[in-house]
Amino acid sequence: MRIIGFYLVAISIMLVFLVKPVISQEFVTISGIVFDTATGKALPFAQLSVQNSTIGTVTNDEGQFKLDVPVRFAMDTLQVAYMGYKTLKRPVQGLTGSSIKLPLKPCSLQLAEVEIIALTPEDVIRQVVANIPKNYGKDSLILTAFIRSQKFVSGKLAEYTEAIIEDLKTGYRLYSGKDEKEKSRQSNIPLLLKGRVISDTSLVNSIGDIGKSAGCLGCNFIHDFVEFYHHTVLDEKLFQYYTFKMEELIKPEGGTIYHIWFDQKKGVKETLWKGEMIVNGADFALLNISQKPSFEAFNQFEKQKYKQQFTIRNTSGWFQEMPLMEWTTTYSARNGKYYLNTIRIENWLTFNNQVTRQKMRFAHKNEVVVTDATRDPEKIKNFKGDKSIGVNQRWDQLVGSGDDQFWSEFNYLPIEVKLQENLDKLIINN
Repeated sequence: MRIIGFYLVAISIMLVFLVKPVISQEFVTISGIVFDTATGKALPFAQLSVQNSTIGTVTNDEGQFKLDVPVRFAMDTLQVAYMGYKTLKRPVQGLTGSSIKLPLKPCSLQLAEVEIIALTPEDVIRQVVANIPKNYGKDSLILTAFIRSQKFVSGKLAEYTEAIIEDLKTGYRLYSGKDEKEKSRQSNIPLLLKGRVISDTSLVNSIGDIGKSAGCLGCNFIHDFVEFYHHTVLDEKLFQYYTFKMEELIKPEGGTIYHIWFDQKKGVKETLWKGEMIVNGADFALLNISQKPSFEAFNQFEKQKYKQQFTIRNTSGWFQEMPLMEWTTTYSARNGKYYLNTIRIENWLTFNNQVTRQKMRFAHKNEVVVTDATRDPEKIKNFKGDKSIGVNQRWDQLVGSGDDQFWSEFNYLPIEVKLQENLDKLIINN
């Protein structure tokens, strides 16, 4: 997986226009905060799911959440999970209302004896790939997801978008590397349900080609590693370019997890990655993977960067320095299968113009939270998504009229106060 190619895709995820309202239904509303019983501090990005459904969400960066549960699941159980904490289970019926406080108790993950680890990190990753169809399901499915995207220019918020989309995937299966292009073409067909955008047009235009890129809605899902595992650290053909180390941890409730670190080998003439992953020992399901560019790739990136130049502020000749970026993808068990849970992307990019000696700093942050999933054949058959929507247009030029009431009551992730303050400042400055 090349940094340059993925960077170009990552910065193109600017979306959002209004096409139709979301259909309402009877539901039980649960909202509140998840916190650490030992310190009293909120736990950001804790996973919440309704036990016998595919419904779930994660807490925001202040540990807050809001979740609407259809009434048919009112007698079900809410599960709250966070690495290093004992999973909390509470009846949905007893949690209705607002300001619910859900305490998670820290628990230690014990290291297993090193000599009893029978598998190498490479063996574990091979098992992860081999078990993809069983763990994540081969059948097509539709994910409902909340997406938030932000662009920054020289530290100033330039564009802010939010959307709810449905995304049709062709399922999780094993395939050859030469078939990945065709699978990418067929999978992740998006349908935009709801969206809003606010933009400082002058700032966005000032970064030229980069600011004007729109991208495709389905591109939000290219970091679903178990769907597109070729040309990633999960690809056995690339093992020779990486160094691995692993520890085996014993979970408090029994069973093991594998914690694997990886980095590009010294002297390898590629632009590869450094990161870590968490794998469930019982079924070899990938639970979490996070990566960023390896510093071992610096020399190779320096050789490649002059092969592509950018136009910024109507001036050509800008070259990108090695990016600072981090991508994290998580998966969670819902109703007997594992599903994509979150994708979080942060890019910090610096461009230099060697003639004018100017610098331009650009940052992009993107969050995807999967709130529901279905494999209903009838819904899949009648799905009306379209990969071409907005590909050649700026999203802020496509967006319809806003629906402030909807977003103020959005039932999966609250709009954080800090981000709202940024929006208010942006409006005032314009």
